Amino acid sequence: MRDIRSVLYATAFLFAVAVLVLRGAFLWIEYRAALTRAEAATQDLALLMEEYAKRTLETSDLLLGDIIAYARSKGGIGALSETDEAKEFLSGLTRRSTASDLFLIVDRDGYLVATSIPQTSMPVSFADRTWFKAHRAGAESFVGGAIFGRISNELLYTYSRRISDLNGEFDGVAQVVLRPNFLQNLSRADAGTENVTLGIWGRDGRVIARTGLTQEQLDSGVGHTALFIDKAAQRTGTYHEIDPIDGVERIISFRRLDRWPITVTASIPVAAALSAWTKGLYWSAAIAFIILAAFGWLTWFGVRLSEETERAQRLLQNVNEELAEALSDKVTLLQEIHHRVKNNLQVTSSLLQMQARRFPDENVKAAFQETQDRLQSVGLIHDLLYRKETGGTINLRDYLNRLIDEISATYGAQARGITVDHLDAEPIAIDLERAVPLALAVTEAMTNAFKHAFEPGRGGRIQVGAQRYDNQIEIVVRDNGKGVSGVTENDSSLGMKLIRAFASQLGGRFTLESEGGTIFRLVIPA
Repeated sequence: MRDIRSVLYATAFLFAVAVLVLRGAFLWIEYRAALTRAEAATQDLALLMEEYAKRTLETSDLLLGDIIAYARSKGGIGALSETDEAKEFLSGLTRRSTASDLFLIVDRDGYLVATSIPQTSMPVSFADRTWFKAHRAGAESFVGGAIFGRISNELLYTYSRRISDLNGEFDGVAQVVLRPNFLQNLSRADAGTENVTLGIWGRDGRVIARTGLTQEQLDSGVGHTALFIDKAAQRTGTYHEIDPIDGVERIISFRRLDRWPITVTASIPVAAALSAWTKGLYWSAAIAFIILAAFGWLTWFGVRLSEETERAQRLLQNVNEELAEALSDKVTLLQEIHHRVKNNLQVTSSLLQMQARRFPDENVKAAFQETQDRLQSVGLIHDLLYRKETGGTINLRDYLNRLIDEISATYGAQARGITVDHLDAEPIAIDLERAVPLALAVTEAMTNAFKHAFEPGRGGRIQVGAQRYDNQIEIVVRDNGKGVSGVTENDSSLGMKLIRAFASQLGGRFTLESEGGTIFRLVIPA
Protein backbone atom coordinates (compact mmCIF):
# COMPACT_ATOMS: atom_id res chain seq x y z
CA MET A 1 0.00 0.00 0.00
CA ARG A 2 2.92 2.35 0.72
CA ASP A 3 4.27 1.70 -2.77
CA ILE A 4 0.93 2.63 -4.27
CA ARG A 5 0.82 5.86 -2.27
CA SER A 6 4.38 6.72 -3.32
CA VAL A 7 3.49 6.19 -6.96
CA LEU A 8 0.42 8.41 -6.60
CA TYR A 9 2.40 11.19 -4.92
CA ALA A 10 5.17 10.97 -7.50
CA THR A 11 2.64 11.04 -10.34
CA ALA A 12 0.91 14.09 -8.87
CA PHE A 13 4.22 15.91 -8.53
CA LEU A 14 5.36 15.07 -12.05
CA PHE A 15 1.99 16.02 -13.50
CA ALA A 16 2.09 19.38 -11.75
CA VAL A 17 5.61 20.01 -13.03
CA ALA A 18 4.62 18.97 -16.56
CA VAL A 19 1.57 21.25 -16.58
CA LEU A 20 3.56 24.22 -15.32
CA VAL A 21 6.54 23.63 -17.61
CA LEU A 22 4.49 23.00 -20.75
CA ARG A 23 2.14 25.89 -20.16
CA GLY A 24 5.07 28.10 -19.28
CA ALA A 25 6.80 27.14 -22.54
CA PHE A 26 3.67 27.92 -24.57
CA LEU A 27 3.22 31.21 -22.76
CA TRP A 28 6.83 32.13 -23.54
CA ILE A 29 6.32 31.31 -27.21
CA GLU A 30 3.12 33.36 -27.31
CA TYR A 31 4.89 36.19 -25.47
CA ARG A 32 7.70 36.32 -28.03
CA ALA A 33 5.20 36.09 -30.90
CA ALA A 34 3.21 39.05 -29.53
CA LEU A 35 6.36 41.14 -29.20
CA THR A 36 7.52 40.13 -32.68
CA ARG A 37 4.19 41.18 -34.20
CA ALA A 38 4.32 44.52 -32.40
CA GLU A 39 7.92 45.10 -33.49
CA ALA A 40 7.01 44.35 -37.11
CA ALA A 41 4.08 46.78 -36.90
CA THR A 42 6.27 49.60 -35.55
CA GLN A 43 8.90 48.90 -38.22
CA ASP A 44 6.28 49.23 -40.97
CA LEU A 45 4.98 52.47 -39.47
CA ALA A 46 8.51 53.85 -39.09
CA LEU A 47 9.11 53.20 -42.78
CA LEU A 48 5.82 54.94 -43.60
CA MET A 49 6.85 57.84 -41.38
CA GLU A 50 10.20 58.10 -43.18
CA GLU A 51 8.55 58.33 -46.59
CA TYR A 52 5.91 60.76 -45.34
CA ALA A 53 8.43 63.06 -43.64
CA LYS A 54 10.74 62.95 -46.66
CA ARG A 55 7.91 63.83 -49.03
CA THR A 56 6.66 66.62 -46.76
CA LEU A 57 10.11 68.19 -46.38
CA GLU A 58 10.90 67.92 -50.09
CA THR A 59 7.58 69.54 -51.00
CA SER A 60 8.09 72.27 -48.39
CA ASP A 61 11.61 72.89 -49.68
CA LEU A 62 10.29 73.43 -53.21
CA LEU A 63 7.57 75.80 -51.97
CA LEU A 64 10.06 77.82 -49.94
CA GLY A 65 12.28 77.98 -53.03
CA ASP A 66 9.36 79.63 -54.84
CA ILE A 67 8.98 82.15 -52.01
CA ILE A 68 12.71 82.97 -52.05
CA ALA A 69 12.64 83.44 -55.83
CA TYR A 70 9.58 85.66 -55.48
CA ALA A 71 11.22 87.81 -52.80
CA ARG A 72 14.35 88.29 -54.93
CA SER A 73 12.27 89.14 -57.99
CA LYS A 74 10.59 91.95 -56.01
CA GLY A 75 13.91 93.44 -54.92
CA GLY A 76 14.27 91.80 -51.49
CA ILE A 77 12.39 91.53 -48.19
CA GLY A 78 12.34 95.29 -47.66
CA ALA A 79 10.31 95.85 -50.81
CA LEU A 80 7.73 93.22 -49.78
CA SER A 81 6.74 95.08 -46.61
CA GLU A 82 5.48 98.04 -48.58
CA THR A 83 2.56 96.25 -50.29
CA ASP A 84 0.03 93.44 -49.67
CA GLU A 85 1.17 91.58 -52.79
CA ALA A 86 3.36 89.20 -50.79
CA LYS A 87 0.43 88.19 -48.60
CA GLU A 88 -1.64 87.41 -51.69
CA PHE A 89 1.23 85.37 -53.10
CA LEU A 90 1.53 83.30 -49.88
CA SER A 91 -2.24 82.81 -49.73
CA GLY A 92 -2.13 81.51 -53.28
CA LEU A 93 0.59 79.00 -52.33
CA THR A 94 -1.54 77.73 -49.45
CA ARG A 95 -4.52 77.18 -51.71
CA ARG A 96 -2.42 75.28 -54.26
CA SER A 97 -0.53 73.12 -51.75
CA THR A 98 -1.72 70.38 -49.42
CA ALA A 99 1.70 70.09 -47.76
CA SER A 100 1.41 73.19 -45.57
CA ASP A 101 -0.98 75.13 -43.36
CA LEU A 102 0.82 78.46 -43.15
CA PHE A 103 3.63 80.42 -44.85
CA LEU A 104 5.68 83.22 -43.26
CA ILE A 105 8.25 85.73 -44.48
CA VAL A 106 10.39 87.35 -41.77
CA ASP A 107 12.87 90.20 -42.30
CA ARG A 108 16.50 90.31 -41.18
CA ASP A 109 15.49 91.72 -37.77
CA GLY A 110 13.03 88.92 -37.08
CA TYR A 111 9.83 90.86 -37.72
CA LEU A 112 6.94 89.35 -39.65
CA VAL A 113 6.70 90.80 -43.17
CA ALA A 114 3.93 88.68 -44.68
CA THR A 115 1.84 85.62 -43.86
CA SER A 116 -0.72 83.51 -45.70
CA ILE A 117 -3.40 84.04 -43.01
CA PRO A 118 -4.97 87.20 -41.55
CA GLN A 119 -2.85 88.79 -38.80
CA THR A 120 -3.12 91.58 -36.25
CA SER A 121 -1.80 95.03 -36.99
CA MET A 122 0.68 94.76 -34.12
CA PRO A 123 4.24 93.86 -35.14
CA VAL A 124 5.23 90.26 -34.43
CA SER A 125 8.88 89.44 -33.72
CA PHE A 126 10.52 86.06 -34.11
CA ALA A 127 14.04 87.22 -33.30
CA ASP A 128 14.18 84.98 -30.22
CA ARG A 129 13.16 81.83 -32.07
CA THR A 130 15.80 79.12 -32.47
CA TRP A 131 15.20 78.79 -36.19
CA PHE A 132 15.69 82.53 -36.77
CA LYS A 133 18.94 82.57 -34.81
CA ALA A 134 20.18 79.58 -36.80
CA HIS A 135 19.52 81.29 -40.13
CA ARG A 136 21.04 84.56 -39.00
CA ALA A 137 24.14 82.54 -38.01
CA GLY A 138 24.36 81.16 -41.56
CA ALA A 139 22.17 78.02 -41.71
CA GLU A 140 20.60 77.63 -45.17
CA SER A 141 17.73 75.40 -43.99
CA PHE A 142 16.38 74.43 -40.58
CA VAL A 143 13.89 71.80 -39.42
CA GLY A 144 12.49 73.51 -36.36
CA GLY A 145 11.38 71.92 -33.12
CA ALA A 146 7.77 72.00 -31.96
CA ILE A 147 6.67 75.49 -30.92
CA PHE A 148 3.58 77.34 -29.75
CA GLY A 149 2.60 79.71 -32.56
CA ARG A 150 2.45 83.43 -31.88
CA ILE A 151 -0.04 84.08 -34.63
CA SER A 152 -2.36 81.03 -34.49
CA ASN A 153 -1.83 80.25 -30.75
CA GLU A 154 -1.50 76.50 -31.25
CA LEU A 155 1.18 73.82 -31.48
CA LEU A 156 3.08 74.02 -34.76
CA TYR A 157 5.92 72.29 -36.59
CA THR A 158 8.16 74.33 -38.88
CA TYR A 159 10.67 74.13 -41.74
CA SER A 160 12.46 77.28 -42.92
CA ARG A 161 15.07 78.51 -45.37
CA ARG A 162 17.42 81.48 -45.32
CA ILE A 163 16.79 84.35 -47.75
CA SER A 164 19.91 86.16 -48.95
CA ASP A 165 20.06 89.46 -50.85
CA LEU A 166 21.92 89.95 -54.13
CA ASN A 167 25.18 90.37 -52.20
CA GLY A 168 24.72 87.12 -50.34
CA GLU A 169 23.95 88.87 -47.05
CA PHE A 170 21.22 87.70 -44.68
CA ASP A 171 17.94 89.30 -45.76
CA GLY A 172 15.33 87.24 -43.89
CA VAL A 173 13.63 83.86 -43.55
CA ALA A 174 10.92 81.99 -45.47
CA GLN A 175 9.04 79.44 -43.40
CA VAL A 176 6.37 76.78 -43.87
CA VAL A 177 4.27 75.72 -40.86
CA LEU A 178 2.39 72.46 -40.28
CA ARG A 179 -0.30 71.71 -37.73
CA PRO A 180 -0.21 68.52 -35.60
CA ASN A 181 -2.91 66.79 -37.65
CA PHE A 182 -0.35 65.84 -40.30
CA LEU A 183 0.82 63.12 -37.84
CA GLN A 184 -2.63 62.32 -36.49
CA ASN A 185 -3.72 61.31 -39.99
CA LEU A 186 -1.02 58.61 -40.02
CA SER A 187 -2.06 57.17 -36.65
CA ARG A 188 -5.84 57.34 -36.96
CA ALA A 189 -7.74 54.82 -34.85
CA ASP A 190 -9.58 53.25 -37.79
CA ALA A 191 -6.23 51.96 -39.06
CA GLY A 192 -5.75 49.85 -35.94
CA THR A 193 -2.95 52.07 -34.62
CA GLU A 194 -4.73 53.77 -31.73
CA ASN A 195 -1.91 52.77 -29.34
CA VAL A 196 0.90 53.89 -31.64
CA THR A 197 2.89 57.07 -30.99
CA LEU A 198 4.69 58.64 -33.94
CA GLY A 199 7.55 61.10 -33.53
CA ILE A 200 10.03 63.20 -35.48
CA TRP A 201 13.22 64.25 -33.70
CA GLY A 202 16.08 66.60 -34.49
CA ARG A 203 19.71 65.55 -34.72
CA ASP A 204 20.23 66.47 -31.05
CA GLY A 205 17.10 64.63 -29.92
CA ARG A 206 14.83 67.66 -29.59
CA VAL A 207 11.16 67.01 -30.35
CA ILE A 208 10.09 68.27 -33.78
CA ALA A 209 6.70 66.57 -33.95
CA ARG A 210 4.94 63.90 -31.88
CA THR A 211 1.42 62.58 -31.68
CA GLY A 212 -0.31 63.63 -28.47
CA LEU A 213 2.27 66.36 -27.74
CA THR A 214 1.11 69.03 -25.28
CA GLN A 215 2.36 72.57 -24.71
CA GLU A 216 3.99 71.47 -21.45
CA GLN A 217 6.09 68.92 -23.37
CA LEU A 218 7.56 71.35 -25.91
CA ASP A 219 10.96 71.39 -24.20
CA SER A 220 11.11 67.60 -23.92
CA GLY A 221 13.50 65.51 -25.98
CA VAL A 222 15.14 62.11 -26.27
CA GLY A 223 18.74 63.18 -26.71
CA HIS A 224 19.74 61.34 -23.52
CA THR A 225 18.09 58.05 -24.53
CA ALA A 226 19.49 54.99 -26.31
CA LEU A 227 18.25 56.35 -29.64
CA PHE A 228 20.92 59.07 -29.63
CA ILE A 229 23.55 57.32 -27.49
CA ASP A 230 23.82 53.55 -27.97
CA LYS A 231 22.15 53.54 -31.40
CA ALA A 232 23.45 56.86 -32.71
CA ALA A 233 25.44 55.14 -35.47
CA GLN A 234 22.52 53.00 -36.68
CA ARG A 235 20.32 54.20 -39.53
CA THR A 236 17.40 51.97 -38.56
CA GLY A 237 16.51 49.60 -35.73
CA THR A 238 14.05 48.47 -33.07
CA TYR A 239 14.52 48.45 -29.30
CA HIS A 240 12.64 48.60 -25.98
CA GLU A 241 12.93 51.57 -23.62
CA ILE A 242 10.94 53.67 -21.18
CA ASP A 243 9.73 56.81 -22.94
CA PRO A 244 11.11 59.83 -21.05
CA ILE A 245 8.13 61.94 -22.13
CA ASP A 246 5.28 59.82 -20.75
CA GLY A 247 7.22 57.29 -18.65
CA VAL A 248 5.74 54.30 -20.50
CA GLU A 249 7.86 51.33 -21.59
CA ARG A 250 7.59 51.12 -25.35
CA ILE A 251 8.67 49.09 -28.37
CA ILE A 252 10.36 51.72 -30.54
CA SER A 253 11.34 51.45 -34.20
CA PHE A 254 13.34 54.27 -35.76
CA ARG A 255 14.72 55.37 -39.11
CA ARG A 256 17.13 58.20 -39.85
CA LEU A 257 16.66 60.22 -43.05
CA ASP A 258 19.67 60.51 -45.35
CA ARG A 259 19.19 64.05 -46.61
CA TRP A 260 17.51 65.65 -43.62
CA PRO A 261 18.93 65.86 -40.07
CA ILE A 262 15.95 64.13 -38.47
CA THR A 263 14.99 60.75 -37.04
CA VAL A 264 11.46 59.32 -37.23
CA THR A 265 10.07 56.87 -34.68
CA ALA A 266 6.99 54.69 -34.28
CA SER A 267 6.34 53.15 -30.89
CA ILE A 268 3.72 51.13 -29.08
CA PRO A 269 3.46 50.49 -25.32
CA VAL A 270 4.70 47.05 -24.35
CA ALA A 271 1.58 46.66 -22.23
CA ALA A 272 -0.62 47.31 -25.27
CA ALA A 273 1.38 44.86 -27.38
CA LEU A 274 0.97 42.20 -24.69
CA SER A 275 -2.63 42.99 -23.71
CA ALA A 276 -4.06 39.89 -25.42
CA TRP A 277 -1.20 37.76 -24.08
CA THR A 278 -1.79 39.12 -20.55
CA LYS A 279 -5.46 38.14 -20.69
CA GLY A 280 -4.41 34.69 -21.86
CA LEU A 281 -1.93 34.51 -18.97
CA TYR A 282 -4.68 35.11 -16.42
CA TRP A 283 -6.88 32.50 -18.04
CA SER A 284 -3.98 30.05 -18.18
CA ALA A 285 -3.21 30.58 -14.50
CA ALA A 286 -6.84 30.04 -13.57
CA ILE A 287 -7.15 26.90 -15.69
CA ALA A 288 -3.83 25.53 -14.44
CA PHE A 289 -4.93 26.14 -10.86
CA ILE A 290 -8.21 24.33 -11.46
CA ILE A 291 -6.42 21.41 -13.14
CA LEU A 292 -3.81 21.12 -10.40
CA ALA A 293 -6.45 21.41 -7.68
CA ALA A 294 -8.56 18.75 -9.35
CA PHE A 295 -5.61 16.44 -9.79
CA GLY A 296 -4.53 17.02 -6.21
CA TRP A 297 -7.96 16.06 -5.03
CA LEU A 298 -7.87 12.99 -7.25
CA THR A 299 -4.50 12.03 -5.80
CA TRP A 300 -5.79 12.36 -2.26
CA PHE A 301 -8.84 10.39 -3.21
CA GLY A 302 -6.65 7.71 -4.82
CA VAL A 303 -4.64 7.36 -1.62
CA ARG A 304 -7.82 6.93 0.37
CA LEU A 305 -9.01 4.23 -2.03
CA SER A 306 -5.71 2.47 -2.58
CA GLU A 307 -7.15 -0.76 -1.25
CA GLU A 308 -9.51 -0.81 -4.23
CA THR A 309 -6.72 -0.39 -6.78
CA GLU A 310 -7.04 -3.85 -8.22
CA ARG A 311 -10.77 -3.50 -8.76
CA ALA A 312 -10.27 -0.08 -10.30
CA GLN A 313 -7.67 -1.49 -12.69
CA ARG A 314 -10.04 -4.20 -13.83
CA LEU A 315 -12.73 -1.58 -14.34
CA LEU A 316 -10.29 0.59 -16.24
CA GLN A 317 -9.35 -2.32 -18.48
CA ASN A 318 -13.02 -2.88 -19.30
CA VAL A 319 -13.47 0.80 -20.02
CA ASN A 320 -10.42 0.82 -22.28
CA GLU A 321 -11.75 -2.12 -24.21
CA GLU A 322 -15.08 -0.35 -24.63
CA LEU A 323 -13.29 2.80 -25.74
CA ALA A 324 -11.22 0.83 -28.23
CA GLU A 325 -14.38 -0.75 -29.57
CA ALA A 326 -16.10 2.64 -29.73
CA LEU A 327 -13.09 4.06 -31.51
CA SER A 328 -13.15 1.22 -34.00
CA ASP A 329 -16.86 1.85 -34.58
CA LYS A 330 -16.14 5.54 -35.04
CA VAL A 331 -13.45 4.83 -37.63
CA THR A 332 -15.81 2.51 -39.47
CA LEU A 333 -18.58 5.10 -39.32
CA LEU A 334 -16.26 7.83 -40.64
CA GLN A 335 -15.14 5.58 -43.47
CA GLU A 336 -18.75 4.88 -44.33
CA ILE A 337 -19.51 8.61 -44.26
CA HIS A 338 -16.62 9.34 -46.62
CA HIS A 339 -17.77 6.51 -48.88
CA ARG A 340 -21.30 7.90 -49.01
CA VAL A 341 -20.04 11.43 -49.62
CA LYS A 342 -17.87 10.15 -52.48
CA ASN A 343 -20.85 8.26 -53.97
CA ASN A 344 -23.11 11.31 -53.62
CA LEU A 345 -20.52 13.46 -55.37
CA GLN A 346 -20.30 10.89 -58.17
CA VAL A 347 -24.09 10.92 -58.50
CA THR A 348 -24.09 14.72 -58.59
CA SER A 349 -21.34 14.67 -61.21
CA SER A 350 -23.36 12.23 -63.33
CA LEU A 351 -26.45 14.44 -63.04
CA LEU A 352 -24.41 17.42 -64.16
CA GLN A 353 -23.11 15.43 -67.12
CA MET A 354 -26.66 14.45 -68.10
CA GLN A 355 -27.82 18.03 -67.70
CA ALA A 356 -24.92 19.32 -69.83
CA ARG A 357 -26.05 17.16 -72.77
CA ARG A 358 -29.27 19.18 -72.95
CA PHE A 359 -27.42 22.35 -73.92
CA PRO A 360 -25.95 22.83 -77.41
CA ASP A 361 -23.79 25.76 -76.29
CA GLU A 362 -20.18 24.58 -75.86
CA ASN A 363 -19.53 27.27 -73.26
CA VAL A 364 -22.34 25.93 -71.09
CA LYS A 365 -21.00 22.39 -71.49
CA ALA A 366 -17.55 23.61 -70.56
CA ALA A 367 -18.96 25.23 -67.41
CA PHE A 368 -20.65 21.96 -66.45
CA GLN A 369 -17.40 20.09 -67.12
CA GLU A 370 -15.46 22.48 -64.87
CA THR A 371 -17.98 21.88 -62.09
CA GLN A 372 -17.63 18.12 -62.61
CA ASP A 373 -13.84 18.47 -62.34
CA ARG A 374 -14.20 20.27 -59.02
CA LEU A 375 -16.59 17.66 -57.67
CA GLN A 376 -14.24 14.94 -58.89
CA SER A 377 -11.27 16.46 -57.04
CA VAL A 378 -13.28 16.58 -53.80
CA GLY A 379 -14.56 13.06 -54.35
CA LEU A 380 -10.99 11.77 -54.64
CA ILE A 381 -10.28 13.09 -51.16
CA HIS A 382 -13.18 11.21 -49.64
CA ASP A 383 -12.21 8.11 -51.59
CA LEU A 384 -8.71 8.21 -50.08
CA LEU A 385 -10.15 8.71 -46.61
CA TYR A 386 -12.51 5.80 -47.16
CA ARG A 387 -9.81 3.38 -48.31
CA LYS A 388 -7.18 4.26 -45.67
CA GLU A 389 -7.36 4.77 -41.93
CA THR A 390 -5.56 8.09 -42.09
CA GLY A 391 -7.15 9.77 -39.12
CA GLY A 392 -8.68 12.58 -41.17
CA THR A 393 -5.54 13.38 -43.21
CA ILE A 394 -4.52 12.51 -46.76
CA ASN A 395 -1.16 11.88 -48.37
CA LEU A 396 -0.70 14.81 -50.74
CA ARG A 397 1.59 12.88 -53.08
CA ASP A 398 -0.85 9.97 -53.50
CA TYR A 399 -3.76 12.34 -53.92
CA LEU A 400 -2.12 14.52 -56.57
CA ASN A 401 -1.01 11.46 -58.57
CA ARG A 402 -4.59 10.20 -58.66
CA LEU A 403 -5.86 13.68 -59.50
CA ILE A 404 -3.35 13.89 -62.38
CA ASP A 405 -4.64 10.60 -63.80
CA GLU A 406 -8.29 11.64 -63.51
CA ILE A 407 -7.88 15.07 -65.11
CA SER A 408 -5.55 13.70 -67.80
CA ALA A 409 -8.19 11.14 -68.75
CA THR A 410 -10.96 13.75 -68.71
CA TYR A 411 -9.15 16.05 -71.11
CA GLY A 412 -7.72 13.30 -73.32
CA ALA A 413 -4.09 13.98 -72.58
CA GLN A 414 -2.81 10.87 -74.38
CA ALA A 415 -4.83 11.52 -77.52
CA ARG A 416 -3.72 15.15 -77.62
CA GLY A 417 -0.05 14.21 -77.19
CA ILE A 418 0.19 15.86 -73.78
CA THR A 419 2.50 14.20 -71.28
CA VAL A 420 1.74 14.68 -67.59
CA ASP A 421 4.56 13.85 -65.18
CA HIS A 422 3.52 12.10 -62.01
CA LEU A 423 4.51 13.61 -58.72
CA ASP A 424 7.73 12.31 -57.19
CA ALA A 425 8.11 13.90 -53.77
CA GLU A 426 8.24 13.06 -50.11
CA PRO A 427 4.91 12.16 -48.50
CA ILE A 428 3.12 15.23 -47.15
CA ALA A 429 0.12 14.76 -44.85
CA ILE A 430 -2.60 17.40 -45.00
CA ASP A 431 -5.86 17.56 -43.05
CA LEU A 432 -9.30 17.38 -44.63
CA GLU A 433 -10.18 20.99 -43.81
CA ARG A 434 -7.31 22.26 -45.97
CA ALA A 435 -7.26 19.39 -48.46
CA VAL A 436 -10.52 20.44 -50.14
CA PRO A 437 -9.58 24.06 -51.05
CA LEU A 438 -6.07 22.90 -51.96
CA ALA A 439 -7.45 20.20 -54.26
CA LEU A 440 -9.83 22.66 -55.91
CA ALA A 441 -7.04 25.19 -56.47
CA VAL A 442 -4.78 22.56 -58.09
CA THR A 443 -7.71 21.32 -60.18
CA GLU A 444 -8.31 24.86 -61.49
CA ALA A 445 -4.61 25.22 -62.35
CA MET A 446 -4.39 21.87 -64.18
CA THR A 447 -7.69 22.46 -65.98
CA ASN A 448 -6.45 25.84 -67.19
CA ALA A 449 -3.26 24.17 -68.46
CA PHE A 450 -5.20 21.56 -70.46
CA LYS A 451 -7.66 24.14 -71.81
CA HIS A 452 -5.43 27.08 -72.64
CA ALA A 453 -1.74 26.10 -72.67
CA PHE A 454 -1.48 24.17 -75.94
CA GLU A 455 -2.55 25.05 -79.44
CA PRO A 456 -4.92 22.57 -81.13
CA GLY A 457 -3.03 19.64 -82.62
CA ARG A 458 0.16 20.38 -80.67
CA GLY A 459 1.23 18.30 -77.71
CA GLY A 460 3.22 19.35 -74.70
CA ARG A 461 4.16 18.53 -71.14
CA ILE A 462 2.59 19.33 -67.79
CA GLN A 463 4.56 18.88 -64.58
CA VAL A 464 3.15 18.89 -61.06
CA GLY A 465 5.43 19.29 -58.06
CA ALA A 466 5.00 19.50 -54.30
CA GLN A 467 7.60 20.09 -51.65
CA ARG A 468 7.80 21.15 -48.06
CA TYR A 469 10.37 23.65 -46.77
CA ASP A 470 10.65 26.28 -44.01
CA ASN A 471 7.25 25.34 -42.53
CA GLN A 472 5.61 25.86 -45.94
CA ILE A 473 4.15 23.64 -48.62
CA GLU A 474 4.67 24.68 -52.26
CA ILE A 475 2.55 23.25 -55.08
CA VAL A 476 3.73 23.98 -58.64
CA VAL A 477 1.84 23.26 -61.89
CA ARG A 478 4.11 23.96 -64.89
CA ASP A 479 3.47 23.59 -68.60
CA ASN A 480 5.58 24.28 -71.69
CA GLY A 481 2.72 25.76 -73.67
CA LYS A 482 2.24 29.23 -75.10
CA GLY A 483 2.43 30.92 -71.69
CA VAL A 484 0.31 33.66 -70.14
CA SER A 485 0.18 37.22 -71.42
CA GLY A 486 -1.06 40.03 -69.19
CA VAL A 487 -2.69 37.63 -66.70
CA THR A 488 -2.45 38.75 -63.10
CA GLU A 489 -3.74 37.57 -59.76
CA ASN A 490 -6.58 40.10 -60.13
CA ASP A 491 -7.92 38.44 -63.34
CA SER A 492 -11.71 38.50 -63.27
CA SER A 493 -12.29 34.98 -64.63
CA LEU A 494 -14.15 32.54 -62.41
CA GLY A 495 -11.14 30.20 -62.25
CA MET A 496 -8.83 32.98 -61.02
CA LYS A 497 -11.45 34.17 -58.53
CA LEU A 498 -11.75 30.63 -57.16
CA ILE A 499 -7.97 30.17 -56.95
CA ARG A 500 -7.63 33.50 -55.17
CA ALA A 501 -10.43 32.54 -52.74
CA PHE A 502 -8.91 29.10 -52.06
CA ALA A 503 -5.44 30.60 -51.50
CA SER A 504 -6.93 33.10 -49.04
CA GLN A 505 -8.83 30.32 -47.26
CA LEU A 506 -5.59 28.37 -46.93
CA GLY A 507 -3.76 31.40 -45.56
CA GLY A 508 -1.33 31.26 -48.47
CA ARG A 509 -0.53 33.02 -51.73
CA PHE A 510 -0.28 32.11 -55.40
CA THR A 511 1.52 33.47 -58.44
CA LEU A 512 1.35 33.03 -62.19
CA GLU A 513 4.57 33.29 -64.17
CA SER A 514 5.38 33.02 -67.88
CA GLU A 515 8.72 31.26 -68.27
CA GLY A 516 8.88 28.73 -71.12
CA GLY A 517 5.16 28.26 -70.62
CA THR A 518 2.96 28.96 -67.62
CA ILE A 519 3.98 28.33 -64.00
CA PHE A 520 1.29 28.27 -61.30
CA ARG A 521 2.80 28.39 -57.82
CA LEU A 522 0.77 28.04 -54.60
CA VAL A 523 2.49 28.43 -51.21
CA ILE A 524 0.60 27.64 -47.98
CA PRO A 525 1.60 27.15 -44.35
CA ALA A 526 2.66 23.59 -43.54
